[in-house]
Amino acid sequence: MKKFRPIISFSIWSRLLVLASLGLMASCQKDPIPPTVPTFNQGFWVVNEGPFGSGTGTLTWVARDGSRTEQDVFGRVNQRPLGNIAQNMLIHDGIGMVVLNNAGRLEWVNPTTMQSLGSLSGFELPSAVAMDPIRSKAYVSEWVRFGGAGRVAVVDWGSRQVLKRIPVGPFPDALVVSGNRLVVANGDSNTVTLVDTESDTVVQTLTVGDRPNSLVVLGPHVIVLCGGQPAWRGSETPGSLHWIRLSDGQLMGQATWGRNDDHPKDLLLTPDGDALLYQLESPVRPGIHRISLPLGPLNIIQPTQPWINRLFYHTAYDPYGSRYLVTTDAADFASAGKIFRWNQQGALVDSFTAGIAPGQVVFVP
Repeated sequence: MKKFRPIISFSIWSRLLVLASLGLMASCQKDPIPPTVPTFNQGFWVVNEGPFGSGTGTLTWVARDGSRTEQDVFGRVNQRPLGNIAQNMLIHDGIGMVVLNNAGRLEWVNPTTMQSLGSLSGFELPSAVAMDPIRSKAYVSEWVRFGGAGRVAVVDWGSRQVLKRIPVGPFPDALVVSGNRLVVANGDSNTVTLVDTESDTVVQTLTVGDRPNSLVVLGPHVIVLCGGQPAWRGSETPGSLHWIRLSDGQLMGQATWGRNDDHPKDLLLTPDGDALLYQLESPVRPGIHRISLPLGPLNIIQPTQPWINRLFYHTAYDPYGSRYLVTTDAADFASAGKIFRWNQQGALVDSFTAGIAPGQVVFVP
């Protein structure tokens, strides 16, 4: 006789109970936590030009307390290259603008997240930038072509469109806005151009020294630093300093460096406003030097011992926090550069790695 083997089966209610239990277990699992999006506040951006003619510029972020450094932030956030060559950057009213020289483009970004907000093309070798916060206009210099006249594009900050273009001198590579005046240093000449920012028309073209390269507003005046003609241009001339009254373009004084091979650049006003800082390219006492303020009746500038005994690609003062001097070293222009910070006594505080050819520095509160 065969033994009876009971057949085990689940009733429909048993099956529903199992399904309900599985659903309950799934509902008890925690929802996935979205990745944290980093924000960029209390620090500074370094604009890395990138390799000339190929590749891309990048942006390096450095936290002010030195705790965090990030490379190629734009490329990582947007999953595409920034563009060639990253020349400059401006932040105003919660919007950032990066100037791409070889690409002939402006890239608009959210400076807190570095997400792209769009771009504007049609520029010819754009370089320097300056903001008129009263009229919400940005000024972008364009070299146009080497050896020829340049121009300045007037960009409406709200619509992000070009309003007009102002013809200026050759190689406009430094801009500054004060009140209703825009000052343009025409770097491949011996002139600066004064522009009325209400009408965006040229008021005056003033003669200064050879190759003006940087500008500092000091009260009612603009201080113009000229590098002089280098030896490779033929007849070498020394650098010079000129202070001009902004209201009418009147030359109030000037001084010349003592040697034909003294070529100053990168004029800055110290955070306390008690001195001017500049770099001196010279076979004698090269490095970063200071000129005490107020300016006296200078005629000849004879530099003594440098404040910092070396040269850099670019220099800038952090207006926030400790107000360190930030300098960049482009090294061979083909590999990672360096960033240095110096205290107000000229002592090295710290250093960081940058991208290729680190240039302009933009500070964030």
